[in-house]
Amino acid sequence: MICPKKKQTRGLRLAQDHVMPLRSSAHRLATLAGHHPFVVGALGTLLTLVVLSISVLTLWADRETAIEHAHDMSKNVAAVLVSHISRTVESADQSLRMLIATLDKPGMRALDTEVRHDLLFGQTASARYVTGMGVTDDKGQLADGCCSATHRWDFSDRDYFKVHRDSANVGLYVSAVYRARSRAGVEAIALSRRINRPDGTFGGTALVAIDLEYFRQLLDKLDVGPHGITAIVRVDGTLVARNPPPSAARAFTLSKSQVFPRMVNQESGFYVAPSASDGVLRLYTFQRVPGTPFIAVVAPAMTDALAAWRRLSWVVGLSSLSVSLAFCGGVWLLAFALRGRVQAEHHLRELTQTDPLTGLKNRRALDVTLENEWDRLQRRDSCLSILFVDADNFKRYNDAHGHAQGDIALQHLANCIAKHARRRSDLAARYGGEEFVVVLPDTDEAGAMQIAEAIRAEVEGSSATQRSPGLAPFTVSVGCATARQSSFASLDALTRAADVALYEAKRSGRNRVTCASVEPRAQTDHPEPPAHVG
Repeated sequence: MICPKKKQTRGLRLAQDHVMPLRSSAHRLATLAGHHPFVVGALGTLLTLVVLSISVLTLWADRETAIEHAHDMSKNVAAVLVSHISRTVESADQSLRMLIATLDKPGMRALDTEVRHDLLFGQTASARYVTGMGVTDDKGQLADGCCSATHRWDFSDRDYFKVHRDSANVGLYVSAVYRARSRAGVEAIALSRRINRPDGTFGGTALVAIDLEYFRQLLDKLDVGPHGITAIVRVDGTLVARNPPPSAARAFTLSKSQVFPRMVNQESGFYVAPSASDGVLRLYTFQRVPGTPFIAVVAPAMTDALAAWRRLSWVVGLSSLSVSLAFCGGVWLLAFALRGRVQAEHHLRELTQTDPLTGLKNRRALDVTLENEWDRLQRRDSCLSILFVDADNFKRYNDAHGHAQGDIALQHLANCIAKHARRRSDLAARYGGEEFVVVLPDTDEAGAMQIAEAIRAEVEGSSATQRSPGLAPFTVSVGCATARQSSFASLDALTRAADVALYEAKRSGRNRVTCASVEPRAQTDHPEPPAHVG
């Protein structure tokens, strides 16, 4: 069983001393790079050229300044565009909420159809961004709308109707671009919400239609240079609006661009790339519109951003460009070299703290974490729980099924533990053999028991077809102990209490969870629990 002793503190500190050189390696990387022959030669040549070509450095600095200025301007324009669209969406959403709330009022239902229509939709035309507003029934038929109180268009094929019909928790939904039946095929999008009956079943949809002309007018007001573009794109690559509009001969294909996934997976960003539409090199600044599938894109052309700089570069000559490219290449070579060293250091650190069989942390990492969490507990009014997990009768298991099968069983047990100790602050470690320790910061007795029981049940309930084919069944026993500032006097006392609890679980029949019960400021030294087998 696991019985940490006070004398282990010296071993823990020795282990920390071995880790310290790794932590200081990042500081020595710059010195190491300075002694590298290739880097020294490259930087020496570069510095020589810099001394001889001060004007080139000035030109390069001016170029970067011009690009940064263009990026800052684009970022501001994108922020204004996003803010405007967000306010429009929010205002439309408030209109939808008010419409749904008004429909639910008994007095509104009792009104004459024409009167109710005027009250609900009479002011829709006054909102510039709202070009259509209506309510459908549960079959997709238009029940009423700003266009007419008598038309009964069928909208059951629209994506917004299907989404709300099939799910009650969508909230505000922004549709794909469609051609409006009620307005002679005008391209539009719909913002919609589900209408529920009193019993919670689907009763239809409330929607606000916004013509794409609204977005085009927003973009028309933006000036990003003669060759720049501004656009609003959906996350599926659909173009909502673009200024200037794409020509029929050269369709807009941003979704096919290799950098488009970057827009989808990030909230905002900046990159330089040739346009997928016309091949022009542009400075792309993009920002997602919160709560919508829209991405605002502002992309001035590189030629426009660097027009003044290019005139200066012709005066300086092609030599200035060569020096600039050499400087950039040298910086990138150094960056890649440093990155490789950092990755190697990280990999080495992981190897020294990982158990090779199970992939969990090893004894060294466990000791460091226990000491750190105990020190943190003394400074904060919190709690710290420890689980001791031990496979039952594992020697018999190995004798009956072989050590190879025993390794598979330990790997399966490690996976079960990791599945339930998944918070960033949690730590699961293999202490040795079939013994595992789980450290649960900020977890009280109830939370620790819940996790322990989940691990035990997961191991017991695993079947060969569900987890690992051919794995013979086995069980585990778990001992729990929870410490607060007012309880255990030392880390040794806490771990010994968990060890005693594990022994009690074994003695009581195995395949169970036992929690330690300790009075506040219990004695530091507990009697050693009797040794047990599996």
